[in-house]
Amino acid sequence: MSEFTQDIFTALIPALIVSFAAYVTIKQFYSQRWWEKKAEAYSHIIEHLSYLQYYFGEFLNEGIGIRKLGEKDTERLLEGYQKARESIAKAAAIGAYIISDDTATALVKLLRELEEEDPRGNWLDDTDRCYGSVKECITKIREYARVDLLKK
Repeated sequence: MSEFTQDIFTALIPALIVSFAAYVTIKQFYSQRWWEKKAEAYSHIIEHLSYLQYYFGEFLNEGIGIRKLGEKDTERLLEGYQKARESIAKAAAIGAYIISDDTATALVKLLRELEEEDPRGNWLDDTDRCYGSVKECITKIREYARVDLLKK
């Protein structure tokens, strides 16, 4: 092997090692950022689902006489409900881009269940059913998030 060829290899090998190390570092950085986005998305979903559970719980408490909601309380709860529901609808629409397919499916199912109404017009039964649906959805989403965030 000529001296010229040895010089090329001597210069090329460190450059390849540095390039490979830079590639691995950048890939890890983007992987970490993507994980953070997923974790943030799941956190927001659980936060909004928890608000829905609180919302339905407050109206259940009123319905069975534990608590009396004033007009301002009702307005505040409804405003929070609309915000939480809108956020969940957006997360479901974005779907598997950030969250798992199972999570998106569970959110869509929940939104459908929240639309159902008791055929007898019994708002207390509707509220109780919605409370249970939200609680069940939270349990599922927590498990889906755990599995999704542990994937590499």
